[in-house]
Amino acid sequence: MNRYFIYVIATLMLLSPLTLFAESPAPGLRPVEIRAVWMDRKSIPKTEEGIRDLIRQYADAGINVVHPEVIYYGYSAYPSAYLKQNDLWNGIDMLGILLSEAHKRGIEVHPWVWVFRTGNTADMGGILKDHPEWMALGKNGKGLSNNGGYWLCPSIPEVRTLLLNAIVELAQKYPVDGVQLDYVRFEEQYPVSYCYNDNCRNAFKAQYLLDPVDIRPFTKGVLDWQLWREDLINTFVAQVSDMLKKVRPEIKVSAAVGSIPDRARVNLMQNWPHWAENRWVDYLSPMDYTANTADFIRRQNASTEAIGTKTLLAPGVGLYTMKGEEPMLEQVSITNIKPVDGVTLFATAYLDGNRIKALEDGPFKGKASLPFRNPVEGARAFIAQAESRITQGTTPEELKLAVQSLDSAKRLLEYARHTSAAGEYVPPAPPPIFIPETILPLPQADAVSITGAPKIDGRLDDPAWQKAKKIAIQYTNLGFDTPHSTDVYLMHSKDTLYMGFRCRESKLNMLKFNATEHDGPVFNDDSIELFISTQSTDAGAAAYFHFALNVLGTKYERKSSGAWNGKWECATGREPGAWIAEAAIPFSSLGIKTLAPGTTWRVNFCRNRTVSGVMENLTWSPTYGPYHTPSRFGLLTLR
Repeated sequence: MNRYFIYVIATLMLLSPLTLFAESPAPGLRPVEIRAVWMDRKSIPKTEEGIRDLIRQYADAGINVVHPEVIYYGYSAYPSAYLKQNDLWNGIDMLGILLSEAHKRGIEVHPWVWVFRTGNTADMGGILKDHPEWMALGKNGKGLSNNGGYWLCPSIPEVRTLLLNAIVELAQKYPVDGVQLDYVRFEEQYPVSYCYNDNCRNAFKAQYLLDPVDIRPFTKGVLDWQLWREDLINTFVAQVSDMLKKVRPEIKVSAAVGSIPDRARVNLMQNWPHWAENRWVDYLSPMDYTANTADFIRRQNASTEAIGTKTLLAPGVGLYTMKGEEPMLEQVSITNIKPVDGVTLFATAYLDGNRIKALEDGPFKGKASLPFRNPVEGARAFIAQAESRITQGTTPEELKLAVQSLDSAKRLLEYARHTSAAGEYVPPAPPPIFIPETILPLPQADAVSITGAPKIDGRLDDPAWQKAKKIAIQYTNLGFDTPHSTDVYLMHSKDTLYMGFRCRESKLNMLKFNATEHDGPVFNDDSIELFISTQSTDAGAAAYFHFALNVLGTKYERKSSGAWNGKWECATGREPGAWIAEAAIPFSSLGIKTLAPGTTWRVNFCRNRTVSGVMENLTWSPTYGPYHTPSRFGLLTLR
């Protein structure tokens, strides 16, 4: 008998009358899910009536969890024995009022707590004002990061004790249902790595006999330094979880975490799948902020693949990235059919009346119970929903919805099994960092000067291409030879860089090209990626432009510093045994007004190949890891 059929029969045997809800959800919606909102402090009303009215609106819209921002920049929103108060509510007890109204309306309150970030350019924050020696320092010796933030050093015992005490005090002072941690990580590691203050350096050196500032790229020291910093964050999360559960066992611990698990781990020292494996968190909110639907789905896929059923996921939707109600509704609806457990909306500032009404009439219609409170009862609710759908009919669509309900039930049962089992500590898996045996030298190439301009039409038959300098993409990103050759043609006019690519392929009929929206995840398809820094040094190369196009010609562009849309032209085509890509990037889009002859830039040319069934990452200059490794960009001289 089919194993899935056995599972369906077994789960249906668990069926009990569905009495979990005051109001049944609308057909097609989930009866059990997290419907959360981050309530940014500046948008929380300043009067008692205003606070109560907003919570009433949220309750009417079906929202069942709120995350009011109560610890931020080293301050607390309420009187604290450990933090300076930053009172934005004219003396009223904002959190107490909010808790009172939320609990009356059946909404759980999980305050939003900043951890290691503690200040900005205008204010170093309540903690660093008194203890500047606790500041995290970048490898450049500076405390203020490129993102405009000041951070606490996670290796300093006094820092950890103060933060733990403040978080426990919050749970003791107020009847909160949970706590959500934010900035429980290091500052982003690019373009400047953290933390290199004396405490971090001395502690690491005592253990490894190596000052972290002396670690050479692509050596074992890189791996040791990564794991050492990760452990500072891992152990803090474990301590928070343990201490809060001792205050009240029913308190739930969650965290807002970086999107894409591998990226969060390497760039933020935030190994959140490890937290789930060890049952330190009850749910997670990956900050999947993007207006692009395909990219939103890609981010969720990465999260669910890494987590499985070890914890619950309520992906963050960045309302600030989108206009109107429709994009929000689309992303919320996507979470209803993906193997995740709800959604977290960022934030109150962007959740206006029209959006609240759209949620109330749409994906949040009807009440939903919270999956982390009683996952077994939640599974029963999904099984009942499946039975109801089968009773209504057995069309392909109705059966599909019933299967989705059963999948949700199975996921909750597996989550319940994992979280209720008493297990030993599980050590972290090796980080996605590759240490090569040998390091290839940086490649060098020239782009020849031409007059006129080639026609960008997805063909390389324009006479101008005969003058171009030809190089080859002949390595994987890890430095191994590849049999799948790619020719790259380079030239420039007085105002534009031209690049042509002949991607040799014996199975053109198997090329993948799913991304059709501008700035969508074209790099998941058969595609080309270009990295260009107009600087020539390692330090300068940290600021770069990223361009990509797939075999359809769908474009993507971004700066290393964040979102950006620049002017450039591209086209793709095919010829026997290869697919072709052309790109023309005006120097003005790169911030270059006049090009001096002999100028050298740092660049890399990369190809993503999917035909084998496994993504192959091919590069001109091996990066020994992600493409986004500017120290490994090659040198391009524009003659």
